[in-house]
Amino acid sequence: MAGDLHPLTEADAPLLVEATSTETGRSLWGHHPIGPYTHADAVAALRAWDHDTSYGIVEHGRLVAAVGLMPDGPASAELAYWVRPEERGRGLAVSALKQLTTQAHRDGYTRLWLEIDPANAASLRVAERAGYTYEQRLPDHCLDHTTDTRHDCLIWVHKG
Repeated sequence: MAGDLHPLTEADAPLLVEATSTETGRSLWGHHPIGPYTHADAVAALRAWDHDTSYGIVEHGRLVAAVGLMPDGPASAELAYWVRPEERGRGLAVSALKQLTTQAHRDGYTRLWLEIDPANAASLRVAERAGYTYEQRLPDHCLDHTTDTRHDCLIWVHKG
């Protein structure tokens, strides 16, 4: 079972750098390029994120997963999740997503949603296991940061 979420702050920059050190894909969310964070990248990201809505799961002094809530309206928010490459497959994303979903509903968010690449089968399983349901497909909505091309995104929702 995964640990509890704790808010990520600038003090967590070294954890973020270490956690993404072996990443070859997108690290976390936002506009960061593909691959690992440098210390400057981590500090900038943590400053840019609303610290009350970015959380991490830390095990034995290592950031193993992160989840974030990005409001897009008074009662609606997008959630995003990331798990360090060598920890994937342990249920960390499902656990983190469930924890943040419960917290967000308690905080008054009635519509929570995920944006998922249709080709990302693992992420689709996470959404389903965390209690989200498919809502719609948005053609050419999401940007692939490796190729600078757009692809379809699937929207999954959780209503509380």
